[in-house]
Amino acid sequence: MPVQSAVIPVMRAQRDLIVQARTGSGKTGAFGIPIVAEIDPALRAPQAMVLAPTRELANQVAAEITTLGKPRGISCLAIYGGVGYGAQLEGLAAGAQVIVGTPGRILDHLGAGRLRLERLRFFVLDEADELLSLGFWPDMREIERHLPPKERRQTCLFSATMPEKVRALTRVFQRDPEFVTLSEGQIAPAEIEHFFYLVSAQEKEHALVRILEYEDPESAIVFCNTKDDVRYVTAFLQRRGFDADQISGDLAQAARERAMARIKAGELRFLVATDVAARGIDISDLSHVISWAAPESPEVYVHRTGRTGRAGKAGVALSLVSALDIGAFRYLQHVNRIQIVERRLPTDAELLQRLRERLSVKVEQEMRSVPERDRRWKIDRWTLVVDEMASSEEGRRELAAICAAYLREHRPQTTVTEPEGAPVDAYAARAPGTGAEAGRGGRRGRRRGGRRR
Repeated sequence: MPVQSAVIPVMRAQRDLIVQARTGSGKTGAFGIPIVAEIDPALRAPQAMVLAPTRELANQVAAEITTLGKPRGISCLAIYGGVGYGAQLEGLAAGAQVIVGTPGRILDHLGAGRLRLERLRFFVLDEADELLSLGFWPDMREIERHLPPKERRQTCLFSATMPEKVRALTRVFQRDPEFVTLSEGQIAPAEIEHFFYLVSAQEKEHALVRILEYEDPESAIVFCNTKDDVRYVTAFLQRRGFDADQISGDLAQAARERAMARIKAGELRFLVATDVAARGIDISDLSHVISWAAPESPEVYVHRTGRTGRAGKAGVALSLVSALDIGAFRYLQHVNRIQIVERRLPTDAELLQRLRERLSVKVEQEMRSVPERDRRWKIDRWTLVVDEMASSEEGRRELAAICAAYLREHRPQTTVTEPEGAPVDAYAARAPGTGAEAGRGGRRGRRRGGRRR
C-alpha cells in the first residue's frame, strides 16, 4: 500500500519518523513489517513497543504484528487495563519481543519493574495526536523516563491528523524526525460520501431512527461526545428494536470485547461509542459512520469518519448538526478540505417507498429460484390469500407484519436506487412493523437471505 511503500524504506534506514496518512491506509503494516524484520528472534526481551490510546486498538495492532512476526518466531504481547495481570505477567516472563499497550497499564508494569526497556530499539506511537494530547501527556512523559536515550532507539509517530501543537511536543521523544505525508490536500479518504442533517435537539431521536430506517446500513458506528450520551443512545435504539450495543471508557473490558467481536463478526449492526473508545479500531465493511452530535474539533471528525471507507472501500458519513453548531461544522469542512452536503430528513412517503423497493428487490431475487413452470400457479394461489387478507383492517396489519419479518430475515443483496417518491397509502405508513423492525437483520441476515432457495 502507498503508506507502506513510503515509510518502510525510511524505517529500515533507522530514521525517526512522523507519518500523516489517512485512516485505513495500512499504517500498522508500515511500522509492523520493518519491526518484525529487524528484531532479533534469539533475544527474549522487549525490542519494540507500540503505544495506542485504547484497549481495542492495542489488541488490534498486537494481532496484526503477531501475524506478521509468526514466520520469524517473533512474540508479541498486548498490555492494557481492564483485564487481569496473569497473561501479561506470563508473556513478560517468557520474553515477549514486541509490546503493544496503553499508557496506563504500561506504566503500571514499568513502575513495578516487571517491564524493562534497556534493549528497546523501536518506539511507536499509533494515533499519536491522541497520545500527545493533554489527557495522556503526564503518562507519556513518565514513560519517556524509562526509555533508552533517543540516540539508541528509533521513534516513529503515526496518525491521520497531526496538528501543529502536537508536532511541537514530538521533540520530547524524537531527534530530527523526517515528516512523511500521504494526505496532502485532503486528509479524509476520497471514497467516503459526507452528508449532514440540520436538526434541533428535540428532533434528534426522531431523526436518528428515520435515517437508520431509510439508509438501512449493514453496519454502523454512532459516535457521541460523552459517555452519558452513549448510554442514552444505546438504550434508545434498543427500545426501538435496533440491534445496538456500546463501548465507552466506563464499560468493563469483557463487555467492550464482546461488542467489538460481535460487530466484527457481522452479528451486531449498530455500535455506539465515544471518540476515544473507538479511536483506531478497524472494522471490515463498516458501511456508515453517524455523528449523534457535531465533533468537538476538525481532527475528531477525520478520525470518526475514517472508521468507514477503509483500504479503498466506499463508505458514508452522516452527521446530526444543530443550529448552534453549524458555524463550527462549516469551519471543520474548511480545515479538513471536505465538502459535506446538507440533506433533508426523508418524508413518510420516501421512507415507505424505500421499504417497498427493498421488499420488491428481495421478492424478485426469491422468485428467480422458483422454476418457471411453478411460478404461475404459486403466484395465483397466494394472490387470492393476499386479496382476502387485504379486505380487512386486521388482515392488512398481518400482511404488514409478514413483510417486516420477511425483510428482517431476508434483506436484499443489492442496494436499491434513490426513490423518486410516489403516492402512498396513509394506513400502510402507520402499519406496525414498517418502522425500525423492518430495518433489522444485519449482515448475517443478508447472507442468510442470499443463500435461501
